[in-house]
Amino acid sequence: MKARADQRPYKFRPVMLLVAAGMLLIAGALAAAYQYHSARVERRHQLITQANILAASVTAAIAFDDRAAAQEYVNALMLDPRLDAAAVYNEAHRQVAGFQRAGSEPIADSLAADGRAPQQRQVVEVPARQGATTVGRVYLRVADTPLMVQLARYSGVALLTIMAVLMLSALAVAQGVLTRAHDALHRRATELADANERLNIEMAQRARTEEALRQSQKMEAIGQLSGGIAHDFNNLLMIIKSSLTLLQQKLLQGDPSADGTPASPPRKRESDDGREAREQRIRHYLDVAQDGIDRAASLTQRLLSFARQQPLSPRSLRLDVLVRDIHPLLEHSVGSGVEIDYRLDSHRPVLCDANQMENTILNLVVNARDAMPDGGRIVIGVDDLRIDADHPMEGLPDGDYVHLRVVDNGMGMSEEVRRKAFEPFFTTKPVGKGTGLGLSTIFGFTVQSRGLASIDSEPGRGTTIHIVLPHVAGEATTEVA
Repeated sequence: MKARADQRPYKFRPVMLLVAAGMLLIAGALAAAYQYHSARVERRHQLITQANILAASVTAAIAFDDRAAAQEYVNALMLDPRLDAAAVYNEAHRQVAGFQRAGSEPIADSLAADGRAPQQRQVVEVPARQGATTVGRVYLRVADTPLMVQLARYSGVALLTIMAVLMLSALAVAQGVLTRAHDALHRRATELADANERLNIEMAQRARTEEALRQSQKMEAIGQLSGGIAHDFNNLLMIIKSSLTLLQQKLLQGDPSADGTPASPPRKRESDDGREAREQRIRHYLDVAQDGIDRAASLTQRLLSFARQQPLSPRSLRLDVLVRDIHPLLEHSVGSGVEIDYRLDSHRPVLCDANQMENTILNLVVNARDAMPDGGRIVIGVDDLRIDADHPMEGLPDGDYVHLRVVDNGMGMSEEVRRKAFEPFFTTKPVGKGTGLGLSTIFGFTVQSRGLASIDSEPGRGTTIHIVLPHVAGEATTEVA
């Protein structure tokens, strides 16, 4: 089964990877800004704490103007590398002590006009009190790393992230190309497989059609030959039968000549007993000849039936009723060792010759009996059949039909025997047990009735004979002449 495109596993697309990369970069920038802000707040709290400690330490030095002591306290803060500058002022705003790192400006220069430091530096101011009196002020300054510098620190990671995203995008593009190529190859392979399957089906159908055509042509040729021979043979039989009838009349009248000319006078009068014996012998020989002619005539009728040249008297009748009418004859024909199961489900009439249909059913039942020498079961079924585009049957147009089937569980047929079963004079019975015209007569009668006859059989699994005839509208008659 072909996989649909919307059933394939979900795959990332290059655009989605680029969007994800952009979102990662934005998230990184926001995280850096947040970290920068948090670090400034935390550092300011630390500066305030350090300034309060320094203010408490230098209060006495400011009060006594001990600049050396105040400087010692300020120098102690130089051990903190993060401090950029420190200063202690007295109440007159004169610097008592202080320091600044090399390369940095005095702490007073970093204060803005409004007393605030620029954004990149933090300066805290804490008053030095002695009791309730402010004796001076303490200033501490720390130089913060600018935001852009911090962002620059993440540039390497960002660059690696972008490179990874680009590589993933390239891989995604390549994967997309390969996926499309694979899908195209898969669709092409599926199309080729479907085309090959259709070709195999068409080849098989063509082979069956050609085989059926050859079989039909062969049967048609045999039918034309059989019909021609049967006509000529029947004419000859009629001549012979007429001559025998005339001869019988003349001989029984005492005239031995075949053309009716007077015979020479008898040399002596026959006795009544001698004449009666002679008449009995003549009758016997004539009866044997007439019987042979009747059998030959029956053979010609079968040949004409196979050749579809037999005169028929079709009329509308129901096969289920016909089977019920002749079931005593069928039961008697199969004997006690065979059981017949009737499944008569169709009540539709068909147009056919009642006598021929009766002979067809009887012939099929007898053949089924012969295929089960040790006994068995025969099923005679009649049901409705609809032939259309969804349920076609080769050789028949679309429409409503009645299906007659005779099923046995006997020895079955091989494929070679099944193909030849409808051919005239073909039989698997011993010599003298069959003429080989039974199934061929059924085939010809069915086709002449605008129907179809077929065989399903396997060795050891029984045989099913199918007779399909078109349904006709109207009321049916069931009388058999």
